[in-house]
Amino acid sequence: MWSYFWWGLTENYFNFAGRARRKEYWGYCLFWTIALIVVIGLGVFIDDAMGNLDNSELPAVTVGLSGLFLLATALPWFGLNVRRLHDTGLTGWLFLLFLIPTFGTVIILIFALIPTQPRENQWGPVPEGIKTA
Repeated sequence: MWSYFWWGLTENYFNFAGRARRKEYWGYCLFWTIALIVVIGLGVFIDDAMGNLDNSELPAVTVGLSGLFLLATALPWFGLNVRRLHDTGLTGWLFLLFLIPTFGTVIILIFALIPTQPRENQWGPVPEGIKTA
C-alpha cells in the first residue's frame, strides 16, 4: 500500500489520465494521512522547543510545515481523485464538486466507494488486479 502513495508522489505526480482502482485510492489516503500526522507532530515538537506554544503566538513552524505538505501533495491528490472517478465510469470534472463546502467532500467520498467498472471504459483498460467476469 505504501507503494501507491510513493508512486503517486513521484512517477504519477501530475497524471489526470487513466484509471485508479479503490486499493490505489485508499492506500494513498492512508499514507497521506499518516504523513500529515507526522508533519504536524514534527511542527508541534519544533514549536514547543522554540517556545511558540507557551504564549499566544501562532505556532508558525506547524502551520508552515503543514501548508508546505498540503501544497506539495495537492496535485497528486487531485489527479488521483480524477482517475478514481474515471475508474467508476464518471467524468473527472465531477471532482470540482469538492469545492462545495461539506457536501462536495461527502459526494466525492461516496464516488470513491463505488466499485471499479469491470470492463474497459473511455478512460482506459481495467486496472491490474481487478477480476473481470
